[in-house]
Amino acid sequence: MAELLDINTTAKEFLALAAHQLATGEFAQAETTARAVLKITPKSAAGWHMLGDVLSVLPGRRGEASEAYDKAQAFDPEDQQAADAQTSLGERATVAPNKTRRERNLSLPHMAPADGKERLISEARAAEAREDWATAKEAWETMLQIDPSDTWAWSQYGHLLSVNLHQYAEAETAFRRAIEEDPTDDWAWGKLGIMLADFMGRVKEGQSMLRRAIALDPGECYYRGWLGWSLYRQSEDLKGAEAELAAAVKLWPDYQWAHFHLGFVRMEMGDRPKKAEEALLRAEALEPQDVPTLYALATLYEEQMNRPRKALRAYQKLVDLVPDDPVVYRQLGMLYQAALGDPKRAVEVYQKALEIDPQDFDVLARLGWLHWEVLDKVEEGIGFLAKAAEIAHDSPWVATHMGQALYHGAGKMDEAEAWFKKAIELDPDYDWAHAMLGALNFEHKEDAEAAEYHFRQAIRISPDYGFAWARLGRLLLMTESDVGETWQALSRALELSPGSIDVLTDIVWMGIFRLYRPDLVAVHAKRLVERDPDSAYCRVLYGQVLRYMSDDPSAALVELQKAVELAPDDHYAWHTLGEVLLYDLGDLEAAEEALLQASTKESECTTTDCDIGLVRYAIGREDAAIAHYERALELDSEDSQAWRAYGCFLFYSAGDTTLAEEAFDRAIELEPGNFEPWAMMAEFLSRQGDREDEVEQAYKKATELAPPDLDIGEWATRFLEPKVLAR
Repeated sequence: MAELLDINTTAKEFLALAAHQLATGEFAQAETTARAVLKITPKSAAGWHMLGDVLSVLPGRRGEASEAYDKAQAFDPEDQQAADAQTSLGERATVAPNKTRRERNLSLPHMAPADGKERLISEARAAEAREDWATAKEAWETMLQIDPSDTWAWSQYGHLLSVNLHQYAEAETAFRRAIEEDPTDDWAWGKLGIMLADFMGRVKEGQSMLRRAIALDPGECYYRGWLGWSLYRQSEDLKGAEAELAAAVKLWPDYQWAHFHLGFVRMEMGDRPKKAEEALLRAEALEPQDVPTLYALATLYEEQMNRPRKALRAYQKLVDLVPDDPVVYRQLGMLYQAALGDPKRAVEVYQKALEIDPQDFDVLARLGWLHWEVLDKVEEGIGFLAKAAEIAHDSPWVATHMGQALYHGAGKMDEAEAWFKKAIELDPDYDWAHAMLGALNFEHKEDAEAAEYHFRQAIRISPDYGFAWARLGRLLLMTESDVGETWQALSRALELSPGSIDVLTDIVWMGIFRLYRPDLVAVHAKRLVERDPDSAYCRVLYGQVLRYMSDDPSAALVELQKAVELAPDDHYAWHTLGEVLLYDLGDLEAAEEALLQASTKESECTTTDCDIGLVRYAIGREDAAIAHYERALELDSEDSQAWRAYGCFLFYSAGDTTLAEEAFDRAIELEPGNFEPWAMMAEFLSRQGDREDEVEQAYKKATELAPPDLDIGEWATRFLEPKVLAR
């Protein structure tokens, strides 16, 4: 008994999951879940009903849906909803769009009154009116025994079999018999085409028959409407679908169903939102309470037209029309949370959804996300997520949400890692979980190898995943990986997220300090300051770029002065300002003040020591200067810039030229891809005499590496002959 209770509980949980997946458009997953229920409980009427609901929305699967509803009713004869759903299958496919078609469907052929056909037709119609399908079928079959060549009767019989009795193989035989008797019967071609494509999954064959019906009666909007529907739902041919649906509404301007699908197709195309709106508004005008049309309008306004207030009005209409549909409240909550920026109202609407369906783990997860990330109620948010995880224990989406809340909200790294790993166990190809686990390994565990693996997995799964590209680029940048691969990763991240501050910062930094090509990132550096004008770091980076791109240091000076105003305790801002004042402007007093400020913020910066060394030398304190240069090399003997600065000092102080050359050699050895030590070596050698070949070689290398149009000699002279020494 306990085992049976466990099975029933599991089946109910799976059915709830399938219902949620169906409501959120995850049709393949919903079918898998429904079939899992039937494996556990093969005689579950609810399971067969759910499978019917799923299959009924899948093009070409409505025949299977009908069979599923049959089984649901067989196991539960009281399931009237299954019976109604099965009836609606036929209604969806056979609604006649205009008056002409309705009249034609009911018109009788010429017949002699003595053959009994007229009486049988009346009996069939009367039986159909009272939904006595068995009697209607018997009447049509008796009539066809009297006159097997009656094309019209074969078509009506086929209609009954397909729409009301769901006997598709027999219906196909009837329609084909009608076509044999009269190959010009467009109605039989059209009905058979719809049934083959939509109910039996024989898409190309069904579409071909619809085209034959159109050729026989080009003025019939019905065939064009259904061909358009099939082209986009079953063949993903949006352009072809648009053409057929546009032709359908042109033939009959009040064809609401076709206006709706035309708007939906244009919305799917994504490049003509106004045209999509036009068609959907026409559909709404023709049927103001049509729920699918209002859903489509809300989606269009929210996702493509950036008109959240109009989307809100559409959702409010839906609330009035379907007040017990939790999906409406979920979508409305998402609108309040994101586009409208009203988290409190979002919470109210999500709570309304939970009143209708307390097991909606999607809403619970969104409430959790909203509380921990937006409302700063971390524990409450984790509580909602825990409920969601309890209901949807096999959802990688919920598991990743929980991990993110524990990681960024609660700072519980080990627990967060466990949830991310669980998400990947549930779905090894879940890109978000891989990206988050990569970020945790990178930022918290400092496990670059594991982080890189998960970032690359996320990119493999979703090649356009901007976050994963950005984090991979940053990881490669910080681990000093191959510059080409690093540049490629950051460039791809920037392409996918052109406004990202993080990506812009990383790519600008790389252009300056890894590629030594500030010209490559000049546009990005300017955009960075425009995007975040109050960031001292962004302004320092822009100032660095301007130093290389302009002979006039005043523009760089403005950015750096603004940076120290924004961040008066920032070492990097003071240091860069000091360098501009020292080397570009030759303002010794201001440079000294800035560099001393920098040294108080960071006492072990090698280049600050070197710059202060030049200041000490300029004011005549050579011993103090030497001490600063030597201290810099003691702090970091692998610092190319410190070796360059030491070489320059030995040159302008008339020190040991051999040692100076060795210092420049060491700088080149440490940074062979940087034009700066090559340029300084070239200028240094040009002043030694009889070194023309070596000078030419060094200049050539510097020119290859330097930004285009940069005057190599003038740039190097700035450091070999500092302006502060010419005072």
